Amino acid sequence: MSEIKKRFLLVSDMHYTCEESYSELKKLYPEAKASLASGNAFGMSQREKVEKVYRDIIKEHERSPLDAVLVLGDLSIDDYDYRKLPKSYCEKFKEDCMDRLPVPSYAIPGNHDSWPNELWKDMMGCDRQYVLEFGDTVFIMADTFPGTPAMERDPGSGSELALVDDEFLRVNLEKHKGKKIFLCAHHLDAFLFSDKGKRLIRESRDLVCMYRGHVHISSVIDMGKDMGDLKLFDIGGYGYSAQLVDGKYSFNVFDPAWAWGYQILEIYDDKIRTYHVTTDNKYIADNGIFEIKEAVEDEYEL
Repeated sequence: MSEIKKRFLLVSDMHYTCEESYSELKKLYPEAKASLASGNAFGMSQREKVEKVYRDIIKEHERSPLDAVLVLGDLSIDDYDYRKLPKSYCEKFKEDCMDRLPVPSYAIPGNHDSWPNELWKDMMGCDRQYVLEFGDTVFIMADTFPGTPAMERDPGSGSELALVDDEFLRVNLEKHKGKKIFLCAHHLDAFLFSDKGKRLIRESRDLVCMYRGHVHISSVIDMGKDMGDLKLFDIGGYGYSAQLVDGKYSFNVFDPAWAWGYQILEIYDDKIRTYHVTTDNKYIADNGIFEIKEAVEDEYEL
């Protein structure tokens, strides 16, 4: 059996935010607007949830060493500068999880991480979009939510979705020709590529696959002939979505499809392997208690 040359973990959608409810935070900070998803997440405090992310990554690293951790957005529900929270939970996620990891970690923003580039750079040490190189393995880390701060028409959703930057894509596909290239963003879909972008994807001989967060589930999408039959992998996350219950939105109704987890990418001498890991967890929700066991899913050789 061939040996692993490089190993990466991709994770997203922690949605880190305050422990206080909307009304509790308002008493302390009159200008603040906490998300309805603040407070406990399926039986865990916000800090406990982030500690679980950290422990899950450490467990995976101990199983087989990682070269890096890539965080594909929605570190927080900061929604800059709509929520006006007393602290940045993007920065807090970096401190509470990323900075403690024994391997390098890198992040790109999601729609809720709607910090302008200079403020993002001050917190995270990199631009909102950039490229990572690990020898002959390259990650193009694209920003598909560049319109900051939070959009006026729906500020609670953070930044507005935009097309992949054609020029950024063209320059880096050309610059890294002959290497193994992976395209990552918080959100990706066929409709987020212009005709030029689709042609660049279709004609590239180096692009291996694409990864996205945002949708909170693990799945594999065939992008079709128009995009070179590449695979797009949903990497799951540690998030949840609102459910309408008795005319009100609830963030405490659990769907097993949201079971928390992450994606692994392994580079071997003679193959590339990727798969999703669902982690052990007990979810205490309004619609019941769900005990999920660790599982490997959607395993592919590329």
